[in-house]
Amino acid sequence: MDFFSNFKSAVTPAFPSEADNLTKLYDIEPYAAFCEDLEFMWRWTIYRDQKLVQEGCSLTLDASRRAVDHVLAFFSVSAKSQCLGE
Repeated sequence: MDFFSNFKSAVTPAFPSEADNLTKLYDIEPYAAFCEDLEFMWRWTIYRDQKLVQEGCSLTLDASRRAVDHVLAFFSVSAKSQCLGE
């Protein structure tokens, strides 16, 4: 019996539509971030050019906002470093 036979492959969430009724946390090209209340936690996703680049969870909506801000700040620094050739 294959050890991995019981695991399902993870499905990357598609870019949300208006019908998904999610809380939008950030929307400035090329990034967009959304949050979903799962009642026991908040699930947040960050997209670049409508492709998932990061996801996570937090206990509150406010904590989700801080987490998304932190990740986007890293992406900004990382993008600037690449432009400078570092």
